Amino acid sequence: MPPNVRKWAVCGFLLLATTLLYLDRQALALLAPIIKRELGLNNAGFGAILAVFYYAYTIAQFLIGMLLDRANLRWAYGTGVLLWSGAVFLTGTSTAFVNLLVFRTLLGFAESVNWPGAMRIVARTLPPEERSLGNGIFTSGTSIGALIAPLLIVGIATRFGWRAAFQAVAVAGALWYLGWLLLTRGPSLKHTWRAAPADPATRVPILRSYGEIVRTARFWSVFAVTILVNPCLYFNLNWIPTYFDQHRGLEPAEQRWILTLIYLGLDLGYLFCGAAVLWLT
Repeated sequence: MPPNVRKWAVCGFLLLATTLLYLDRQALALLAPIIKRELGLNNAGFGAILAVFYYAYTIAQFLIGMLLDRANLRWAYGTGVLLWSGAVFLTGTSTAFVNLLVFRTLLGFAESVNWPGAMRIVARTLPPEERSLGNGIFTSGTSIGALIAPLLIVGIATRFGWRAAFQAVAVAGALWYLGWLLLTRGPSLKHTWRAAPADPATRVPILRSYGEIVRTARFWSVFAVTILVNPCLYFNLNWIPTYFDQHRGLEPAEQRWILTLIYLGLDLGYLFCGAAVLWLT
């Protein structure tokens, strides 16, 4: 495969991985009414299962960032996808609150590799003038995953049972891993996977410790926006299906078109907000 084609194929695989990640995350929320009834969970127990994922994901970010700065990205990123696919498969075997709690914690740890890993791969694979496009390609997997999840996940669960929905996504992740190893083998991309020397021409100073990071105004401005916006987004993604079930009497199969429209609105919002930022700047 020509190098110019392969670098965009790498971005395509990052997009697929991000799509799978959002399918993994949303499967539990979409199927919550069925899972809660079968495992005897109340809202408090389900909330704890949602929370441990985010706790694990947050804690792991501090560790995974340092690891990816030093690791072979081909293996580190690919292994992360394989591990989170394994955690999703195990979720489909859950029979009680405790093992579901453990499996979602493992998922949080494993999924923490996606954004820092994918952004670093884009930075290593593409020249500076193409990196914004590369990041946009793989990040669009969040929109694709959110949009297709209600139809795909609920459709599989309705036909084959909720456990099959998790296991199908896990198998897709394992197939992704095999394709990733095939795509990224060979010498033409070898420089991509090892830590590269810093670019002396960069205008943004590299921050080499957490102490340096927390002393910068840029960090706190991004932190403030994120900590205010993300809870609103994830609260809705995680609890809307349960709301429709408990307060509107809608089964998951009846919700899927409504949820698809909601996530379509989310995707259009991403596009219009991006356009608004360009216009404002």
